[in-house]
Amino acid sequence: MEYIIKTKSLSKTYTSGFWGRNKTLALQDITLSIQQGELFGVLGPNGAGKTTLLNIFSSQLIPDSGEVWILDKNVTRKFDNAVKNKINMISGNPNFPWSLTVEENLNFYAMLYNLNRTERKKIISECIDMFELNKFARTRYDNLSTGTKQKLALAKSLINSPELLLLDEPTIGLDPDISQKIRKMIKRFQEERKISIVLTTHYMLEAEELCDRIAFIKDGKILALGTSTELREITKTNTLEEAFIELTNK
Repeated sequence: MEYIIKTKSLSKTYTSGFWGRNKTLALQDITLSIQQGELFGVLGPNGAGKTTLLNIFSSQLIPDSGEVWILDKNVTRKFDNAVKNKINMISGNPNFPWSLTVEENLNFYAMLYNLNRTERKKIISECIDMFELNKFARTRYDNLSTGTKQKLALAKSLINSPELLLLDEPTIGLDPDISQKIRKMIKRFQEERKISIVLTTHYMLEAEELCDRIAFIKDGKILALGTSTELREITKTNTLEEAFIELTNK
């Protein structure tokens, strides 16, 4: 399998108000292919359509038109359970049962994936070690710092050993030093486990540091797609931020 995700002419509109008269076009004719094992970035300002795209990839939304293939399955209208079980997703504002400890939360999600006791014990131990959560294992979620909560979210995202991981603004609201640590963790487990990752962000530095390729998106449209170097060359700019400004002003 060469691609983990393929889309063709994907579009989505939100409606609101009386008889759905208010319409917001969230995605417009999105066509892209994401390679297996790739860390693919979707970069754009708030409201660009980034989260809508991830919600379609995670089965939470159905597109109005177009097609989506994940793991060689057409999932445009219906997700196969076998595909769902190979996907995990986290957002930059994680939410867990507040009264459960780190260990209990991970055990809870492992049970949702029908892992037996031996499998749960093994994967929970691995995730706690990977994200340096050992000293917080018996700490309740509501007593964790924001950065530690995000580490728990990342640990939870690996609990089913996914082939595809969707990260929606994973460092939003974090202090710069914690953000840097989270980025290093993401890069490390992606390289070690060969997971395909789609990451949305509006931080240029984050996209440049982590992503193999980047899609610039604004108003639901892909403005350009390529490596960081290619995007700077296309726009004849020195930084990703300058490249994005150049593209959005055309």
